[in-house]
Amino acid sequence: MQFILILSLLLHLVDSTNVTVLLVGSKHKLTEKRVIERRKQILADCEQQKLSCSVFDALNDISKDSDPQGMWAIVPAILKLPEVSDWTIVAEDTSEVNINQLEKFTKSKSSADMVFSGFGLKDNEPTIIHHFGMNSPEGFKYPLISAGFILSKSLVEVIREVDNQERWSGFAIDAKYEFALLIHKWSSVLMDHESSFFCCGDPSETCITSCSPPPTDTNSLLDSDIHVMIKTFKGHHKSRISVLKNTWTSEITRLEYCSDVEDPTISSIDLGIGNTERGHCAKTWAIFRRFLEKTGTGAKWLLVADDDTLMSWKRLKMMLELYDPDDKIIIGERYGFGFSMSGDTGYDYPTGGSGMIFSRSAVESLLQTCPSCAADNDPDDMTIGICAVTSGIPIVHESRLHQARPQDYAPEYLRDPISFHKFTDIDPVSIYYSYLVDFEDLIEREKHFIKTEL
Repeated sequence: MQFILILSLLLHLVDSTNVTVLLVGSKHKLTEKRVIERRKQILADCEQQKLSCSVFDALNDISKDSDPQGMWAIVPAILKLPEVSDWTIVAEDTSEVNINQLEKFTKSKSSADMVFSGFGLKDNEPTIIHHFGMNSPEGFKYPLISAGFILSKSLVEVIREVDNQERWSGFAIDAKYEFALLIHKWSSVLMDHESSFFCCGDPSETCITSCSPPPTDTNSLLDSDIHVMIKTFKGHHKSRISVLKNTWTSEITRLEYCSDVEDPTISSIDLGIGNTERGHCAKTWAIFRRFLEKTGTGAKWLLVADDDTLMSWKRLKMMLELYDPDDKIIIGERYGFGFSMSGDTGYDYPTGGSGMIFSRSAVESLLQTCPSCAADNDPDDMTIGICAVTSGIPIVHESRLHQARPQDYAPEYLRDPISFHKFTDIDPVSIYYSYLVDFEDLIEREKHFIKTEL
């Protein structure tokens, strides 16, 4: 009888499934805290299910020693995992993970097969952020990372055969889309949409990973805690500033329209910097100096936005409540440039059009490291990224800030968006009220309007 028990135990150990969970967030203490909490819960569930599990923080565990770049692009992080498990689950640091449901998924799958499953997104139309779909195959879907996705051992082994020195073709813009393209390039595998296991929206008892709800409002951040500075020039005063005044900037008190001329009709200020066709680095650096020297007194945060950026002021404040303004951080929609698969090159930067948020100490550090721009028309956001690396300032990613218009994203991806950018081929006022204003706030505005009319 004892021999049979020992044999049974040995067979179980041989057949035991091992799982790696890779959580992707930002190189920041908030991600570290979230991953610590999730690791504890995941490992407890794995022990109960008799699974051998490892949980990694892609930005803080893997990047701790050599400080490589681009781990959020997923492939470099997979290349740095210490071993290949039967199954690798990738999700965000905010995602809910229920490892207890994994067996229901794997009982009909084999880790020896090429498995790539998640919550599939699909572009409704060609979009600039995905290079207009020029390289995507027919039926192409890419994973919603907040809902999680899973890779089999065989597919991860294909990924890990890639040349570590291979580089991105310039920019890293959308990790989920670009990752799925690379998988197809290297293996011809297309992602399977399995929304009963990888969930967002309707909760299900079968979910392995799922999106977590956005944070709730605690009303701890005051309007005066944020100083807003809008980049503009005289040619846009009538066409764009009027839109902002009729939408998100209408009730903001700490606000400056930073232009190349003073215009009393919109209360703009003259930064003393001539307009450039692109780049705007000198204008942004003038904004930084003005914030510290003249107008930013008492403000905890600086928001720099374009004159064709639409913003939800309420959701912006709710998001900022999660962060410590005493930290040296920059918050934005994170892009990257010059990454290699090895993580030896490249840098992150916050996309300017989606809105860039800076703590006061981050602005001070940027100006100390980079007192001026190399050229007035250098890209301000990319220059910020280069200077942030030198200064040791993390670019904290906020996925609800958007560099493009709503139609440039899969609908399922847009959950409580904070910003959009560009007025091209849209009605910006309609977009603002459709996407960036909560229904209950519209009701309150209507009540207020009726009272004032009476």
